[in-house]
Amino acid sequence: MKTEFTAEQLENPKIARANEILRSCVHCGFCTATCPTYQVLGDELDSPRGRIYLIKDMLENDRVPDAKTVKHIDRCLSCLACMTTCPSGVHYMHLVDQAREYIEERYKRPLGDRVLRWILARILPYPMRFRVALLGAKIGRPFARLMPDARLRAMLEMAPKQVPPVSRNDDPQSFAPQGARKKRVALMTGCAQRALNTDINDATIRLAHPAGLRGGSGRGGGLLPGR
Repeated sequence: MKTEFTAEQLENPKIARANEILRSCVHCGFCTATCPTYQVLGDELDSPRGRIYLIKDMLENDRVPDAKTVKHIDRCLSCLACMTTCPSGVHYMHLVDQAREYIEERYKRPLGDRVLRWILARILPYPMRFRVALLGAKIGRPFARLMPDARLRAMLEMAPKQVPPVSRNDDPQSFAPQGARKKRVALMTGCAQRALNTDINDATIRLAHPAGLRGGSGRGGGLLPGR
């Protein structure tokens, strides 16, 4: 991809890195085959290739992000499936992260968006708060149609009917190796899945350390020495 950053812009290390990534893109479109938002919405601007064009235009022209650009960047799930199919090795993850930082610095979101994002930032990363919110959503689901905001309605409708019990495998802990120690593995326990699906880390621990589970139905935490 041809870029037109000025020499002055390229003195900024972030812009210089973005320039490298942009120039590695050859517009092949392989990324669209694995992008979930493009598969669902069918909009080129909701594909990695489309977002790359939006980011390029925004950074090159040093412009204030508009609502259209922000909408399509926000829709990226950061699943990074596109990077697994890109034959050119475009480092899309770094590029979209830089675009989001740029947007947060220069774009003032509507009040409703700011309030919602503030609330979510103080709930989702904290498993116990998230569990309480899920229980509240379970109670509020029958009244979802009365919500004035479509996003709130969607969140209520998506809330699971059953919240799994807390698992002690989520507690920070270490498991001693069975036999000779070979490697030490750090398990990133995450946040949302500790409330939504406690079986994910359980399965991971069983794979890495079959005798390491301490009961419960969910995630194991901390460092897992061994295997």
